[in-house]
Amino acid sequence: MYININLLPRELRPKKTSFLFNIRTLMVVVIIVAAAGLGAYYYYLKGAIRYQDSAKQSLAKQQILLSATINLQAEVDTLTVKVRERINIIKELTSDSDLRFAMLQHINSILPENLWLTSIVEKEDKGVILYTLEGMSYSKEDISSFLQGLEKYDKFRNVALQSIKPSPMEIRDAYQYVVSVELAGFEPPPPPKEKALPSKQAAAKK
Repeated sequence: MYININLLPRELRPKKTSFLFNIRTLMVVVIIVAAAGLGAYYYYLKGAIRYQDSAKQSLAKQQILLSATINLQAEVDTLTVKVRERINIIKELTSDSDLRFAMLQHINSILPENLWLTSIVEKEDKGVILYTLEGMSYSKEDISSFLQGLEKYDKFRNVALQSIKPSPMEIRDAYQYVVSVELAGFEPPPPPKEKALPSKQAAAKK
């Protein structure tokens, strides 16, 4: 039987690897890797939060701009409505101006010799334009003739004598009268069409 005796000094003897040392080293490496992963994930989350904050700020700015745009559009719509109303009023006034001028011309043409007008009052009631004509005459026949002339005008309807009474301001016999008429609807005539040029003139013009 042989006994193996190592006569080398202890410091020269080969060292055995400790299994416990290997486990500790592995645990340290795992901890370092985990810490690095958590750090990277932390910075990723931090960047994502910054991006979300930036997106929220951008969205808030867009909402402010959109709100201002909506308010501006509301003001524009209000002004547009007012402008349209004024345009419609101007259209109504200009479309009726020819009719009123023709009406006054007709009234002036049918005035008898001994009949005068003192006032013409226009009033609108439920979409109907009413005229009240007040005046004076020395003859009831002239007042009757004036009424007949008003009835002949195609733009007048419902001609009526409201009142007739003696005038206290005249030395001779005179009568004060009040006549009411309704103005019929008026549509402006279409614009005249341009006349076609004769063939010779058209050729010469070319």
